[in-house]
Amino acid sequence: PSEELTEINLDRLIPEEISMFDNRDNIRFDYYCLKDSWIRGPKPQFTRVIVNLLTNAVQAIGEERQGHIVVSVRNSSTDGYYDIVVEDDGPGVKPENLDKLFTQNFTTKSSGSGLGLAISRSILDRCGATIEYGKSFALGGAAFTIKYPKLS
Repeated sequence: PSEELTEINLDRLIPEEISMFDNRDNIRFDYYCLKDSWIRGPKPQFTRVIVNLLTNAVQAIGEERQGHIVVSVRNSSTDGYYDIVVEDDGPGVKPENLDKLFTQNFTTKSSGSGLGLAISRSILDRCGATIEYGKSFALGGAAFTIKYPKLS
């Protein structure tokens, strides 16, 4: 929480993080970003949020089947904000788990602490941003949308 706020170029940071995951033969990544998309925030913590969402998407697809992950940055319907969306074609979140999704120690995986989404929400709250889950219309799996204030 005491990290210095810096200017972050989303079109530089997000592809760097995707490249860390883009080594799997069974997963195709697509990335779309508005040119000159800048935010202000604690860069290491914001990076942690992006890495957590990418990790979750990769794990949702697994290693046994072909999968697709799309990351996009676009103007939000809320003035002065970007929507940063990470979506996949995995199974999505079961309806009975929706209310627990961002709570500490909740996980549906066999490994992991169940802290990733809770910590991500906490980081984003401190930045004046939000994170929500929805079903991906395009891919059919999970879609996590971060609504983050633009750098003015």
